[in-house]
Amino acid sequence: MLIAGFDGTCLNSKLEKLIVNSGIGGLILFERNFKDPDQLIELISGLQSLAMSSASVPLFISVDQEGGRVARLKSPFSAFPQPSCLGRAQSESLAKRFGLALGREMQAVGINMVYAPVLDVNTNPANPIIGTRALSDSPEWAARLGKSVIDGIQEAGVYPVGKHFPGHGDTDRDSHLELPYVNRDIKSLENIELKPFAQAIEHGLKVIMTAHVIYSQWDNELPATFSSIILKNILREKLGFEGLIITDDLEMKAVEKHIPFDSIPRLGAAAGVDLYLICHDHDKIISLQDQMIRDIEEGYIDKKLIECSVEKILDFKKKIPESSCDKKNLIKLAREHLELIREMELHLP
Repeated sequence: MLIAGFDGTCLNSKLEKLIVNSGIGGLILFERNFKDPDQLIELISGLQSLAMSSASVPLFISVDQEGGRVARLKSPFSAFPQPSCLGRAQSESLAKRFGLALGREMQAVGINMVYAPVLDVNTNPANPIIGTRALSDSPEWAARLGKSVIDGIQEAGVYPVGKHFPGHGDTDRDSHLELPYVNRDIKSLENIELKPFAQAIEHGLKVIMTAHVIYSQWDNELPATFSSIILKNILREKLGFEGLIITDDLEMKAVEKHIPFDSIPRLGAAAGVDLYLICHDHDKIISLQDQMIRDIEEGYIDKKLIECSVEKILDFKKKIPESSCDKKNLIKLAREHLELIREMELHLP
């Protein structure tokens, strides 16, 4: 149930212990893990071989690769423009081509999960963190284009992760630095924030990332990541989502400054979180796992909730297709995508 960040560009003793001893569920890649395609393919292949030999279960290998300013993997991966250009184009076919191109490049090196698309509706001009990362400032177009991007990524055999539920577009603060609030009334939240997520779920989205944001009309105490009102009552029951719920990075200041670290497993389990993301601190990954085990053993967390999440995760991993990792294929794809990039760039402001 843990997805961890790590240092370095090759398999090391810390990583081996995370996979073999801790049974980590997945890893997230950053610039610090990428030197060139050959190195990345060798790293991912080694990680998966170790996971399969120790537990016969593959890892989620994930990355933030949205296009525009959020792209962890640089050249020779394609430098796709900011996703907002798809909203300006209002072209579902262009959005699907983008999703398919992005997914194929991820699949070519063994990445099986990508944190895209952003399904937030960009409604607040003062928003310091979403902006052009969003597909559109229109709920209708954010929904239509989001579904198309999802279709493309899934067609490539990669899990897209829609984010940041229930919507980070109306904030005026960056949750990496502080805890944002959204004070819209419930009707506006349903008609604007929820619309892209509701349609994406109905369309087949399988994984959703939460927002470290307080939505005061739903829950004025807990951010969405830990709110059973938002994740259980709204996401699970109202919208009918049956897939995996993953937190945004738990080291972001919106969590670190407001949620005691040792309460995270209890709050997450009560809200229905399946996967916990820690992007940097190795010690925190181990501490979170130890705390979760203690909470289960002492009866603070119902073991059935954990078993339910694990069963879902294992079921998802059975459906991960084998990747035919190939540097030449990545370079070939990137060349093929130059025309797509040019088309997208026609719609930049």
